[in-house]
Amino acid sequence: MFFIKKFHNFFLEFLKSCSLKHKYVKIDNNILVRDIQMSFQKILSFKLQIFVIVLILLLVPVLVMLYDVYFASKTDDILIVNLEAKLTKIIGEIGEIIEGQLSSRTPGTEPIALLEEIFNKEAGQAAQAYPGVRLGLYIIEQDKILIQGFLHEFGKRLPEEKYEREQRIYKEALKGISAVMKGGEPITRLGRTWDDQFLEYLIPIRLDNKIIAVLWAEERMHPHFARSTKIRLFIRYVTLIVFSFGVTASLLTIIFLIKQVRSIKDGLLQLKRNFGHRLPTMPGEMGEITEAINALAAGLQEREQMVEQLRRSENLIALGKLVTNIAHELKNPVGIIQATVQVMESKLTNSPELKEYVTKIQDQINRQNKLVEELLNFGRPDPGLIAPLNLNELLDKILQDCSLLLQQKGITLEFSPSQKPVAIQGNEEKLKQVFLNLVLNAVQAMPQGGTLSVQTSLGQGTAYVRIRDTGIGIPQEDLPEIFKPFYTKKAGGSGLGLAISQRIIQIHGGSISVESKSGAGTTFTLAFPLLESKWEEACGVT
Repeated sequence: MFFIKKFHNFFLEFLKSCSLKHKYVKIDNNILVRDIQMSFQKILSFKLQIFVIVLILLLVPVLVMLYDVYFASKTDDILIVNLEAKLTKIIGEIGEIIEGQLSSRTPGTEPIALLEEIFNKEAGQAAQAYPGVRLGLYIIEQDKILIQGFLHEFGKRLPEEKYEREQRIYKEALKGISAVMKGGEPITRLGRTWDDQFLEYLIPIRLDNKIIAVLWAEERMHPHFARSTKIRLFIRYVTLIVFSFGVTASLLTIIFLIKQVRSIKDGLLQLKRNFGHRLPTMPGEMGEITEAINALAAGLQEREQMVEQLRRSENLIALGKLVTNIAHELKNPVGIIQATVQVMESKLTNSPELKEYVTKIQDQINRQNKLVEELLNFGRPDPGLIAPLNLNELLDKILQDCSLLLQQKGITLEFSPSQKPVAIQGNEEKLKQVFLNLVLNAVQAMPQGGTLSVQTSLGQGTAYVRIRDTGIGIPQEDLPEIFKPFYTKKAGGSGLGLAISQRIIQIHGGSISVESKSGAGTTFTLAFPLLESKWEEACGVT
């Protein structure tokens, strides 16, 4: 919950920074922002549900353990205490009798034989008085065991069965016997058979301060105790599993949530620098947030592009006015110089040396006239006569005119017109100027030869022209600059060719884009709006 709230505050700070950076973003009124904030509320609610579920998963095992420790175990303790008191009384009485009679025996009486006799008599009477209590005596010197009474009701046994029973009882009581012999003190022990549990109380029998035997009594625990123990053991295992699952689920949820929050936070930092960046898709409520943020970024990117286009348009208009004024100022003196040179040329027929100089001046004047014409075309773009035309036919005519040039440069031409005629509305000469400029640029980019591909296609209400070369390509850092006026890296270039081409395409309601990498060629994609059916009929398109 802390991470979500912290991330929510970070996102609001991001929006505020965007609003300061971009005047078109309004936090209070933006629908996408409200959607994102609602998504945050939903995810907070969802995470609260997960928190409650995990809390329950952790709390239930704790409550079960507390119940087991403070209530269920106390019931068993009471049962064991009562049974222990009973066995202690029985063994205490028999033990006093045995030790008393051994101490007061007549001289010459064998103590072990007397011990056996006393035990069989007293234990036999106790076994009859307390059905279900089994009494035992282990004689250390003879490594012998005597048994009186049964935990269960049985009939008479065969000698072999009696021996097997004594050996089984001895194994069951061996740990208790060893503990008494080692410690010399009475002990109470909870024993277990293959199908049952019993409680046994063992005491040492001394003669002359020496332990000569171990006396014990044992009684089968109530079946409820065994079932209760098994159930508690099962509950403990289940509780441990549930508790482990709850802790694991909590950790995984927290780790997964932290990763998602960090991913979105890193994405927002990227968006601060670049609105074109998109956050990765995510599942659940986090996915709704990333989708809303991506939609917001797309809107910001679109608005930023609109603002950039507006700025460029304003700059181009201002630059166009300046260029037009400069062109006009250049055109008049250049015209006077050209008229003067023409007069000089007519009067220098008999001076070949001077005529050569006049020819050089005329060449430079023609070059200046061309530059002035380009400046005027850029400063005052005029679409001229607009009429329906077929781009396939126009491109075919231009490429035929350039075929000899392409052959001389070792360039292979691949023209792939669309199956259907591409009818648009435009000025043929202006568009011819655009396509010819792009073809000549492609030729210059392939000084060692290559392939020039020209393709036309139809989209939804849009005609596309793609001109691709396999030349040297354009460095990535130059791509944003190539449509700017006067930007060029060609020796002797004016830097107006692509700028004028872009203005002509925009006047026709179209757009131009470029894709290129150094050494991997360049692709220019031009898009024009298709004509309606009436214009298609005027173009002869059926």
